[in-house]
Amino acid sequence: MPGLAQVLRRRWIRKLFAAGLTLVAGVGCTRSHFRERADKDVEGVLTQKNIFPDWKIENWHVYPDARARHADPRKPDHPPYPPDDYASWLLSPNPQKPKKKYGAGRYEGQEYLQIIEQWDAENRAASDADVAPKQDNPSPIPDKPGEATAALLGGAATAMKPGEAANRPVEGFAFAFKSEEHPFRVSLDQTVELAFFNSREFQDRREDLYLSALPVTTQRYSFAAQALAAEDAVRSASGSLRPEGLQNQWNLNTAGSLSRLFPTGATLLVRFANQVVLDLTSPRPDIAVSNLSLTFVQPLLRGGGWAVTLEALTQAERTLLYAIRSYARFRKVFYVAIAGTGDYTNNPYGLQGLAVNLGRAIGNNLTAPTIGFLPVVLRASALENEKKNLAALDKILKLYRNLKEGGVVSDLQVVRVELQYLQSQARLLDVNRMYLDGLDNFKLQLGTPTNLPLELDDAPLRPMKKQVRRIELVYEQLSQLQAQAAQYNPTEQPARYRERWRTLLTESALVRGTQFAKSYPEAIGELRGLSDDDLKKRIEVQSEKRRKLLDQKADFQKLGREVPAAFELEIDAVENANDLASFEQALRRFEAEPWRRLSQERQAGERAAIFRTVLDAGTLVAVTARNQRLDLIREDWPHLPGLTVECDDLLKLPLDDAATKVAQTALNNRLDLMNARAQVVDAYRQIAVTANALQGVLNVQYDLNTGTPATDNEAFAFAGSRTRHALTLHAEPPFVRRVERNNYRAALIGFQRQRRTLMAFEDNILNDCRAGLRQLRSLAETYKVQQRSVELAYAQVDNARSTLLAPPDPTVKEAAGNPAALTEQLLQAQTQLLTAQNALYTGWINYLNARMNLYLDLELLPLDSRGLWTDDLPQPQLNPLAP
Repeated sequence: MPGLAQVLRRRWIRKLFAAGLTLVAGVGCTRSHFRERADKDVEGVLTQKNIFPDWKIENWHVYPDARARHADPRKPDHPPYPPDDYASWLLSPNPQKPKKKYGAGRYEGQEYLQIIEQWDAENRAASDADVAPKQDNPSPIPDKPGEATAALLGGAATAMKPGEAANRPVEGFAFAFKSEEHPFRVSLDQTVELAFFNSREFQDRREDLYLSALPVTTQRYSFAAQALAAEDAVRSASGSLRPEGLQNQWNLNTAGSLSRLFPTGATLLVRFANQVVLDLTSPRPDIAVSNLSLTFVQPLLRGGGWAVTLEALTQAERTLLYAIRSYARFRKVFYVAIAGTGDYTNNPYGLQGLAVNLGRAIGNNLTAPTIGFLPVVLRASALENEKKNLAALDKILKLYRNLKEGGVVSDLQVVRVELQYLQSQARLLDVNRMYLDGLDNFKLQLGTPTNLPLELDDAPLRPMKKQVRRIELVYEQLSQLQAQAAQYNPTEQPARYRERWRTLLTESALVRGTQFAKSYPEAIGELRGLSDDDLKKRIEVQSEKRRKLLDQKADFQKLGREVPAAFELEIDAVENANDLASFEQALRRFEAEPWRRLSQERQAGERAAIFRTVLDAGTLVAVTARNQRLDLIREDWPHLPGLTVECDDLLKLPLDDAATKVAQTALNNRLDLMNARAQVVDAYRQIAVTANALQGVLNVQYDLNTGTPATDNEAFAFAGSRTRHALTLHAEPPFVRRVERNNYRAALIGFQRQRRTLMAFEDNILNDCRAGLRQLRSLAETYKVQQRSVELAYAQVDNARSTLLAPPDPTVKEAAGNPAALTEQLLQAQTQLLTAQNALYTGWINYLNARMNLYLDLELLPLDSRGLWTDDLPQPQLNPLAP
């Protein structure tokens, strides 16, 4: 009897046995193999679809970026065992244990922190080279975060005197938001770049795109030839008393099939089965029997045709295209959400093909709140303004305490100022809290820990801050000029006082570079050449001329006519000339030393009074230089970034033309609108697909079956004589189609709904674009108003302070309650200055946000490979003659 080794010498049996072992072993079927194959298929599908530049796939990778906090460098197929909840581990079975070779524990990437540190060093080095104009008398508010409030309160506390109501503990106010952290300074572009690789929400959308491509690989594979193989090896033995008798054998059962689905709905199935029996008790130890069958089915009615068969593949391919376009739009939506304002959902239009993002605190969705870089910078600027306002009120409070000691104001006015000071403190605390809350929410957007100290670079608002600082500097320079001119020395020769004024009005920081500094020597020289009578007559003539000009201006205003600019310039010229002549007259009176004719006791008072008259007159002359300096600054207000579409500035076009332009652009470019149009076709296809199910069944089927002889050991001895052919026509009348009927009717309604949805889609997009256009045009005009409001607010504060400190007019009887009125005027002016500053910054940020959102609505927000908008914020060129 031949042994097993002899039987296995037969070549075909050896091959068959080896094939069976190969299938059983499952070589290559590891986790990494399937993952890598899936990645390769998805990459191929996305590469095929990535041919349109308008929705090019960028910033995409299904695995987290190595720089991200959520990066995971470990093996994705065998991640370490994560830390478990103790109670869950204790009270439930734990069938999976940590494996030593894969480890256990949690991992968080750290590379993003190194990048932030590098950015901080670069930004601080750049800011050192681009500092704001320096003050001659800087305020006691340092720039270093965390110390500003403490330093400010320190100055305020120093002003408190023991026993006064204002002598209250300030440690709580200083301590409330004091921080010793050293924040990392990051710019707008840097935060966007950080968010693009570190944001959890953005990585979710990357994975959504990957998941949208997987069904395409499945549907494509359904039309490929699909092979199936199976092998059973059975070793059996039985005793002689068993009903089947003595047996000692191996059974090798091999089955294989090949199937194919065709676009017409036809299916082809080829099956092969082989059985090899190795009977170790028989003189003929091996028997091989094979069977081969083929079945081909073609539906002619229900279930047949390209429309029905290709529907699943068509929808998967189109859904992937929607996902690609949605991903491209999400990049822009995400940029706007990080840089400005907006959410991640593209509401109300959705992101077809990507997972729906419901927003924070809905179910288990922990989507980061969307606050944006610019709003946080705006809150930081509002905080700076509150600190400056509190510092100004601190100075006013000190001034009022000094005035009270001199008997100029009452306790009631001091209390009123202190009340305003306390209200400013409370407002500062609230604004500080809102800023810190916004900053923490922004850290969630970036995917960083909330305890990471960050400081946002104020570059988007820096042009505005520089401009405001230059206005402040002009008023500070005027105050410095007044302070230098007010230095009173009773022993100083009056002639030297004229020379001091000449130096101040030609060389001081206020007048330096102005036309006034050039013209003053000649103008004052001409006046000095006039006699006292001629000078007095000139003042009278100019005063009368001014009165007439003002009457004419009033007539213009009564008639509702705009006052010509040349007319305003003429009034200013007359007023300036009159102020200069009055100044010369005051200087002559001071130089005449009329106090010498008085008694010794009255001389000092009279000299001081005349000195004060010269100071007030000289200040009015200096105001001319101040106004010229402000005129120079006014020309340098930062210009709003343009709103250009196809070379047309939408701010300058007529409104109707601009609205038509944005409507055409949005309808042509919007990626989500393209998806919405395509979804109408999706709904249209369902009409034919569901209508197909209403038909009866009529299938043509062909079967072929053949086998090898059961008594011969010939596994492939197929022959026509042992082959069977069958052609079958299978029909079913459509008697019961209730479900199919309802599905068809629903498809008809679904198509009509999708048509209406598209109409609503287009209408709402046009509505958004038109509203955005109107908002931008309104903000652009409001910006001009806000500029003038800030200028007037500074002038109002200066005038209110000057009025409060001006000596009383002896010819006018002081009205009762005038000190209180002046106090309210000063405090109201200070409040209006704060309001004007905040409104200016808010208007600028709102314009930048609205501009970004309109470009997003128009799909004109191109991003580079890092995810940054290829649009530059304005870099204004400042007038070198302005401070």
